[in-house]
Amino acid sequence: MLKHLFLAFAFFFSAGPVTAACEGRNLLGDLPPDQRAALDAAVAAAPYAAGNHWIARKSGSTINVIGTFHLYDERMEGPITGLDPVIRAADAVYLEATDAEMTQLQREIGRNPDILVIPHGDHTLPELLAPDEWALLSEEMRARGIPPFMAAKFRPWYVTMLLSMPPCAMETVTQQREGLDQMVMGVAEAAGVPTHPLEEFDTVFQVFLALSAEEQIDMVRATLPLVAQAEDLFVTMTEAYFTEEHRRIWELSRLQAVTAAGADSGKMEKDFALMEEALLNGRNRAWMEVILPAAENRSIVVAVGAAHLSGEEGVLNLLAEAGYELGRLPF
Repeated sequence: MLKHLFLAFAFFFSAGPVTAACEGRNLLGDLPPDQRAALDAAVAAAPYAAGNHWIARKSGSTINVIGTFHLYDERMEGPITGLDPVIRAADAVYLEATDAEMTQLQREIGRNPDILVIPHGDHTLPELLAPDEWALLSEEMRARGIPPFMAAKFRPWYVTMLLSMPPCAMETVTQQREGLDQMVMGVAEAAGVPTHPLEEFDTVFQVFLALSAEEQIDMVRATLPLVAQAEDLFVTMTEAYFTEEHRRIWELSRLQAVTAAGADSGKMEKDFALMEEALLNGRNRAWMEVILPAAENRSIVVAVGAAHLSGEEGVLNLLAEAGYELGRLPF
């Protein structure tokens, strides 16, 4: 669960068996014409807006870039079969985190629970939220099997992550079934291909912990108006991943947040841009410092969340700016 970041990110990382349990509908067909036009325009403006498997080549260097789902979905069985020979032929595989980083992360949480929990003496969520907001949050936490007295002490960014998963998805999350990242890592390890992380184990935590308490509470407030649609959004985003429309997932998340009832659209745009920079663009740029040297005169695989692929500062466009020639491959 710790990898599910902000509202849009959790939608990327949903699971097939979860979708069977979540009986929501695909919202794309329900969008009013003006919103559909705005969504289409935003997607069209983004470089490399679709495709979950790309190849980048440059004078002896080859990079297979794979956009992943971080939780299991039975529909992954086809793609991982097709990717098997690509992974086995690579000199190395690079992921957001390997098993070693996840183990470090678990140890750090055990050693320092303040990563997830509000430090003793600081204001808890019932004090930081309006009464009606806390009442709604309490109801949503109960639906996810978390007593409100416990949720009251969670850091706001962590509560946002929990809210982004509808109750129907929580069972699969807690089962920790393997997502596409883990499948890729499993193939690599079976073939003796080295696996490496693209960042330190606590990078995402540091991103969140750098946010002020006010910014974190804003994340909660931005998510609460959408909880009634959480199941529909979850199903919508899952379907979009398997049609390889990763930018459409991101832009729909932005649109839903900005147009939610009672939302301050200008502030939501600003907050969304802040999260995009912190959780996507900044990390993408940092990853280039690892990927480019690692790929020199070699063949590597880079498997990262699909949200990281598209956009001006997405992994694919950054590779193109570094002189790589890109082509889309079947997934």
